[in-house]
Amino acid sequence: MLLACLLGIGIAGACAFVDFRFGAIVLALFPAGLAAVRALPTVWGEAWTNRSKLVDIVTCLLFAVLLVGIAFVVPLSR
Repeated sequence: MLLACLLGIGIAGACAFVDFRFGAIVLALFPAGLAAVRALPTVWGEAWTNRSKLVDIVTCLLFAVLLVGIAFVVPLSR
């Protein structure tokens, strides 16, 4: 999971050269993807053992939505 997050940061950084908001959207896809993996049956969700599945999904999706929201609130400097 850490490797996927680092990969997402690298890809989003490359996309940020195209457009800041595009990079934020790409970066938000990775926590949303982690939420989707967490929603899969227990074989895929074994990495998280001590927390509620619903809490993990809601937290990841909330982070993704907030990240995209912040990206659209920040004005462009051009």
